[in-house]
Amino acid sequence: MSLPLRSSRPPQISQLSNRGDAAASNIIIFIVKITFALLVCGSSYLAGSLFGHQSLDSTMMHAPMSVAHLMYGESLPGNDSANAVDCKETEKQYIEAQVKLELEKHGKREVDNQQPSETRRFPKTTEKFANGIARMKKDELAAFFDFGNPMDPGKGTGEEDAIIIYQHKQALPTDKSLAHSAEYNDEKGIPLIDPKTATENCDAMNVIFTENPGNTRQCTAIIGNYESYHIQRWMRVDTAKSTPVKPNLPLALVSRGYASRGKANFYGPPSDGKFSPVKRHWNMLRTFLQNVDSILDDLKPILQKVARDNAVVVLTCNMGQRRGFDLGNVLVFPTDIETKELADGLGLATYYDEKNMGPLPSGEARRYGDKNFRAMMYAKVLCVLYPLMLGYDVLFQDVDIVWIKDPMKFFHDESLSISAFDVLFQHDGSNSVRYAPYSANSGFYYVRANKRSQYLFTSLLYHSDLIINWDSHQQVLVQLLAEHSSLFGLNVKVFDRETEMFPGGYHYHRRRDFMKKFIKRETDAYIFHMSWTENKDNKLLFLRQLGEWYVTDECIGKTASDILGGGSSTENTALVQPCCAAEPIFSCHYRDKPSKLPCKKSDSIDKNGKSFWS
Repeated sequence: MSLPLRSSRPPQISQLSNRGDAAASNIIIFIVKITFALLVCGSSYLAGSLFGHQSLDSTMMHAPMSVAHLMYGESLPGNDSANAVDCKETEKQYIEAQVKLELEKHGKREVDNQQPSETRRFPKTTEKFANGIARMKKDELAAFFDFGNPMDPGKGTGEEDAIIIYQHKQALPTDKSLAHSAEYNDEKGIPLIDPKTATENCDAMNVIFTENPGNTRQCTAIIGNYESYHIQRWMRVDTAKSTPVKPNLPLALVSRGYASRGKANFYGPPSDGKFSPVKRHWNMLRTFLQNVDSILDDLKPILQKVARDNAVVVLTCNMGQRRGFDLGNVLVFPTDIETKELADGLGLATYYDEKNMGPLPSGEARRYGDKNFRAMMYAKVLCVLYPLMLGYDVLFQDVDIVWIKDPMKFFHDESLSISAFDVLFQHDGSNSVRYAPYSANSGFYYVRANKRSQYLFTSLLYHSDLIINWDSHQQVLVQLLAEHSSLFGLNVKVFDRETEMFPGGYHYHRRRDFMKKFIKRETDAYIFHMSWTENKDNKLLFLRQLGEWYVTDECIGKTASDILGGGSSTENTALVQPCCAAEPIFSCHYRDKPSKLPCKKSDSIDKNGKSFWS
């Protein structure tokens, strides 16, 4: 944002003071001269009386210097009689000089007492929405207000300061000096104020998070008008042709997900055609609505049994997809009967929603966004919504997560400030436009059951056509988080990307320094999430060499019947002994990825990848 340009720099106090001193000095010198002239006039009058003259005459022999010459340093033009200064005129000038001197003294006192400048930072034409401006340290502001958004450190980044614009004069700080600096230009730049003082008189505060995606020549316009809680985005692109930014094009309104390279990340799903996402969504929604009451009746006694502190851990998986923790509060929502049998055999509570999940494919997702992946995204909506509708808090997690410490203890700690948030998410690690403004990871999050969170996930169900169309449950959920936060006051918290508590794929692939500490158990990590990984095969290999894999080879990719030799067992922990290893199963695979032990002889998976242990 550019501040109004100034035509000239206002004088500083020292400049005003110096000018005043110089003017006063000149007046004093002038008064001295007049005083002396009056003395001359007096003596001349006395002399004139003795010699028969009534006034001073510059031509008299006893008056070698005229009054005019005495006062101005040179004779006035004209004849000698015109060059003489009448004593009455001199007396008049003396009085005027005395008055001027007093005025100068008074004026100097005003300058000494006046504030640094009277040049407003914003003109009167913006007084309805901009009356002053100040800076706050971003890191201090983030510590003072937990906005919920993940905050990257500001120090030394070019985003070290945040700016606050005062829309009302009475919102300025109480301290008169600070208020004046915020409102007027004092030649010292925009004042830096601590967050508490800067916001002490703000009855309301609109918060805008901004960056410059694509590093374009971006501007921000603030317009006094009917209040809007959404930001319009305009770019020099042709939206019909999905062009990248071109300087010769006029600015045009675009979706907030339009990237500078020319890709639109948000677009409405088509309602026509055989495979219309909208019609598929209607069919899925019809099944849900027809069966939701009976499903909740079935779930109620199960949740009453497994919930701890009115909370339950839920996950969902299909056939394509422990450490010494109490897993009694875990509820698995399998999407096929084979996965249900596996979860049952591991002693986990399960609920198989055959009506809604039975039609879903049971094969593994070979890549992000394929049809099996999208089907699992729908299951992720329902398995969270059901417990919330029955009033239970939910910790949702994907199945590629390893617990280091019990995260439920963290989320249930009422002494922490996070107890005020409705939903809390692990950071995804990516600051892509698709996931702005939160970059919330939809594979690990905690939800407190209340009206706001219940409607959030009900809305997510209603937007399942977007999940189908965008190939992403996460992308839709993040946009609803932003909308519900603005519209309903949903209190959203996404932990900072650099936090040690909930590391994931970002740390695994980008933060070698952190991963070396993690391997030594020198971090405060509660879990590890093997996100940012293309498919299940790589997840398994990465976890094995990280020393966080506990499933025996005999059980990988097999049904319960296969593991038990074609038979079945009524014992609900029959699969624990053959499938769960007491110690991590380690093997090397890639030299350039984090590993518990050096894997220097293995190949690299990334091009020009350097050894993790070099």
